[in-house]
Amino acid sequence: METLILPGFSLKNKDWAEETKIKLSSYLPATVIYWDHWTTGFTESNWIEKEVKKIADTIGNMQVNILAKSIGTAISLQVIKQKPNSVNKLILCGIPTRDLNPGDQIYYVPLKSFPPDQVLCLQNENDNHGSYAEAEKFIHSLNPDLKVISKPRSDHEYPYSDDFISFLKN
Repeated sequence: METLILPGFSLKNKDWAEETKIKLSSYLPATVIYWDHWTTGFTESNWIEKEVKKIADTIGNMQVNILAKSIGTAISLQVIKQKPNSVNKLILCGIPTRDLNPGDQIYYVPLKSFPPDQVLCLQNENDNHGSYAEAEKFIHSLNPDLKVISKPRSDHEYPYSDDFISFLKN
């Protein structure tokens, strides 16, 4: 089953996505989703909706896994909202709780009904975009059955390919 990798907002996330793809591809097929604003240099106000449509069109009638980092987590859940039966497993890492604007929590509402055993949430203990404690509180406000795993880092990097592969293969 194909795994779509949805990176964070900044162009520097492209390297993480491509490195993750290389590591996953030894075990599972994976595709990186490249954000349009990486090429154009500007972000439209409705960029998330446009990216969700692009991903939904890419999925078509397939079933996929999604691995998302940072703002990619919000986009992944909007894909689930639009195509609820198309996503098999979901990995969320680096939920950017400190970067969410008022009202952005609405993007994460699909977590309320997504099967908890099909979700892996990883958050660095002291991620500068949202700590483990903040992410866990946020996720549990939506679905207390979801498990959020703390990782011992103090940055927004998520080099956890072994965890991703283990979850996706089971």
